[in-house]
Amino acid sequence: MTGCPRCGATDVGDDYCLSCGASLRAKTRGERLHERLGANPLWTALAVLVVAALGALVAIAVSRGGSTEETVVATNLPERTIVRTLAPVLGTLPEATTTPTTTAALPLPAGPGATSLTEWTVPDGYTLVLASVPRENGRATAVEIAKRALSQGLPAVGLLDSKDFAGLHPGYFVVFSGVYSSDAEASQHVSQAKTAGFSAAYTRQVTR
Repeated sequence: MTGCPRCGATDVGDDYCLSCGASLRAKTRGERLHERLGANPLWTALAVLVVAALGALVAIAVSRGGSTEETVVATNLPERTIVRTLAPVLGTLPEATTTPTTTAALPLPAGPGATSLTEWTVPDGYTLVLASVPRENGRATAVEIAKRALSQGLPAVGLLDSKDFAGLHPGYFVVFSGVYSSDAEASQHVSQAKTAGFSAAYTRQVTR
């Protein structure tokens, strides 16, 4: 039987020396670490920080997935710890996709390219009279003339029933083009109307 390593006595038990009480069983890894660190609480706290830092590094590596960047974590240790993630952990993340946005088309103003007749809405304004169609000839005839004016690219073409407007001779459907604030402004478009085939076009003030 091996004697006690502390006092050399041969009268020993299985786990402890019967003479001095020294432990005879093999020490665990934790006990050896405790002996090295001693009872100093600073070393114990430092060991806890090391374990926490390692846990944080593992969490960062998992969250970054397949990144191969160098990650630097600052701790209370004398030096910074650098960990390089070399292989993906969770695989490649799917690429972000974008949904194309659509913009609603704005309505075109009444002008060149318009396909519908313009309604006269102002109480007092100036316009170009393209044609005056007697009521007995029918509104359809005036509409056909107005459509021809639209096809020629004249702006804001519409119809007026002369009985509803002061200054116009009653009994006519008046085909007009443009709504202007002055006679001078309307006159600037007379040549355009004549070029489009309305040689008798003239300016006129329209009031309700």
